[in-house]
Amino acid sequence: MADAARIAHLRGLDAYLRAHLRGQDHVLARAAAVFTRGELGLARTDGPRGAFLAVGPTGTGKTELVLLAARYLFDEDRVRRFDLSEFQRADAVERLLGGDASDPGAIGRAAIGGSPRVWLFDELEKAHPKVLDLFIQMLEPGRVTLAGGETVSLRSDYVAFTSNLGATESMRMASSSPASVEQAVLRRVAESLRPELLARIPDKLVFARLAPEVQREIAELHLANEVARLKSVGFDLEVSREALEFLIREGFHPQLGARPLRQTIERHVQDAVVGELMRSGNGAGRIAFDAKLNALKLEA
Repeated sequence: MADAARIAHLRGLDAYLRAHLRGQDHVLARAAAVFTRGELGLARTDGPRGAFLAVGPTGTGKTELVLLAARYLFDEDRVRRFDLSEFQRADAVERLLGGDASDPGAIGRAAIGGSPRVWLFDELEKAHPKVLDLFIQMLEPGRVTLAGGETVSLRSDYVAFTSNLGATESMRMASSSPASVEQAVLRRVAESLRPELLARIPDKLVFARLAPEVQREIAELHLANEVARLKSVGFDLEVSREALEFLIREGFHPQLGARPLRQTIERHVQDAVVGELMRSGNGAGRIAFDAKLNALKLEA
């Protein structure tokens, strides 16, 4: 039985996720529940502590959700992240499990360190079919055997998959109800992935496309984080409303979602600071939008 302090910490996971991830409130409680069940020892013992699949359009927070949960509960260095677009060839399983006793493979190397670990496999739909067989073993019975004979157990770990399957349906059904979008996306997932794999993933989280008001919230969040970070290193800034509107226009992409936003905000804000530093030596003040230059400038 978990102690009171641990329970109190777990109780705060849902609120933490909502504070840092915008536009996906409908899936955050379910994601938090996966980790909470695992941490309270309620999960079955013949597989990982928890497993889920996050699907939907790119740039909507699927990978960020996993990183945030790991950061809150453990430490982000517990995340073992794999981009499955790198494991599409026939030798993918060998690269993961090792070629011989001297080679532990990518999974063997990633298994070094403390537990629980969070295994994050991005872009599931791009993995070679034999890699999907490997995932079935990882989910049930919760262990894999490396080429050298060593067994890696995932029974104290969490396994999260992300996929862009259903993104086209989600973007096309902008005016449909969330329930209809979820049904269409999960139907696409079922058509694309093997049933024996899907049957071993108990939670399927369908991420929504980002509405304009959510895009604004995300931009404000990233901008506040960047201003706070720059203040911590000596640059005291405030940002005008016009500058924020410019950053939203520049940073949000209809197909890529919010993925480019953070980079756009950091680049434009930092360039404004650099420009004024080079001109006057001052790196503090108000960042405004210069319509003539179509850029941000720092007004000292």
